[in-house]
Amino acid sequence: MTERELVEDILKRNRYLVLSTAQDSSPWVAPLEYMIDEDLNFYFLSTDDSLHVRHLESNEKVAVAVFEHEQAEYAADASFTLNGVQMEAIARRLTKVEYTPAVRAAIAALDPPMPPYSVFKIVPQRFYLPKIEHGVNKRSEVRVE
Repeated sequence: MTERELVEDILKRNRYLVLSTAQDSSPWVAPLEYMIDEDLNFYFLSTDDSLHVRHLESNEKVAVAVFEHEQAEYAADASFTLNGVQMEAIARRLTKVEYTPAVRAAIAALDPPMPPYSVFKIVPQRFYLPKIEHGVNKRSEVRVE
C-alpha cells in the first residue's frame, strides 16, 4: 500500500479525530466524531458554546490527528509506519446552505437533542504519516491531491 493509500484508508476507517485549537496562548484539544467526503475534507457537529468553537471564531488554523487505538509495540531497532495521520488544516463553520447531502442526512439521523450546535468543515492543507525508523520518531509529508 502506498503512503497516500494508507492515509486515505486510515481516514476512511476511523470515526474520531483529535482537534487542536488555540486562542492567544491558550491551546485546547477535543476528541470529535467526524464524517469525511471524497476530497478528504472533514465535517463535525459541535455545540456553539464549546471552547474549540470559541477558539475557531478567532483562529481558523488547526491541527488534527486521526489514529488507530492499537499500534505496534515500540522497539529500539524497529522501523514501521504508525497507524495514524497528522494534519495542518483550516476549520470553519458552515451555513445551512453549505451542508452537503451527507451532512443533512447525518443531522436527520442523529436528531441531536442538544443546545444550539453548528456544523464545521475541516480542510486539510498538509497530511503527515508518523513513523518509527530504526527506533527514532519521524514523519513524512504525504501529498493526496
